[in-house]
Amino acid sequence: MSPKPRDSLLIIRDILSVAVKRASTPELVYRSNINFVAAENSITRLLLPGMLETVVDEGKSKFQTTPLGAEALSKLTEVQKLVEGT
Repeated sequence: MSPKPRDSLLIIRDILSVAVKRASTPELVYRSNINFVAAENSITRLLLPGMLETVVDEGKSKFQTTPLGAEALSKLTEVQKLVEGT
């Protein structure tokens, strides 16, 4: 039996969580356990409504969770806890 793939909302929650401390695309990929295609799609989905922003950190482009993204992260985490019963 193969493991069930993660829902896109769980992937978004993981990306927002990683980007709280600024992260490059490769960091998001490895720390969120997704591939580059999924990362690019999710990053685009998060940039458009302003949940992620692009910042320059030590001369490198990175992603940072915005206040709106932090609010979404909090709500997604809360929903996950309710669903899992923890």
